[in-house]
Amino acid sequence: MDLIGYIEGMNRENRVVQFMQQIDKVPGFLTLAEGHTLFKLAETWPGDGDTVEIGSFKGRSTCFLGLGCRLGSRGKVIAVDHFKGSPEHQKGGHEETREIVTEGSTFGAFQSHINFFQLGDIVTPLSGSSDAVSAEYDGQARMLFIDGDHSYDGTKNDYDSWQSHVRKLGIICFHDYQNSHYLDGVTRFIDTQILSSDRLKFIYRVGSLMIFVKMVD
Repeated sequence: MDLIGYIEGMNRENRVVQFMQQIDKVPGFLTLAEGHTLFKLAETWPGDGDTVEIGSFKGRSTCFLGLGCRLGSRGKVIAVDHFKGSPEHQKGGHEETREIVTEGSTFGAFQSHINFFQLGDIVTPLSGSSDAVSAEYDGQARMLFIDGDHSYDGTKNDYDSWQSHVRKLGIICFHDYQNSHYLDGVTRFIDTQILSSDRLKFIYRVGSLMIFVKMVD
């Protein structure tokens, strides 16, 4: 047995656990199990290209993805959001958010969390609508995480705008599948347009996170 290598591996895993515990304090709607799954995908999924996130909110999922990219030396995270919140985050919404109500934006909270975890060199925020940012983006993604506008049309727009940027055998993830708040949005889109498509292959689910591999260019 390579005892030194074994101990180094144990130390590394302990550091990861500590990071997971810290990121779990960042506000957001991603469970720790879902966040750890995103972290592992960002860290280990093969191929070149960016990790693109649609919907960053206060940076919880961004930090999981950014840490994974850093530890796996897997490029950068492109965080796409207008930071003005979705309808549910507005005053009176079922997920009313203080920063949205008082400041009109979560960008300040997002940036503070990115800075706290020293991910500024890994994470590039691009502020704007998903389709507008996609039209200007000239890179390629090995991973796409969709967690933006949770309506059917919004989910479809995010997918249609970005799927062509994902390389063959890249990962496409959707959050909030079968979340009771979004059954007529995210869930209906996945059930009617994604699960029946031969363009994507379902490989894994944890919580409300659905993970697919893109099978075509």
